[in-house]
Amino acid sequence: MRTSEAIKTHFFSAIRAFTQLELMRTQELIENWYEVQRNLSLQVARDFILEHLEQKIGLNTHSQISVNA
Repeated sequence: MRTSEAIKTHFFSAIRAFTQLELMRTQELIENWYEVQRNLSLQVARDFILEHLEQKIGLNTHSQISVNA
């Protein structure tokens, strides 16, 4: 960000994100600001693992794997 326009856009985006998180918190949609990040990170990690697990061993991860006991 070297131009004044880029700095203004970045600043506006940061303020807008903060405002949206505060609105969600006051409406009790989230408990704190970090909940959205945590939930997003968990979903991204889960999807990544499942996608690569399917590719690596050729399994359909939506079906159960039988276990001999």
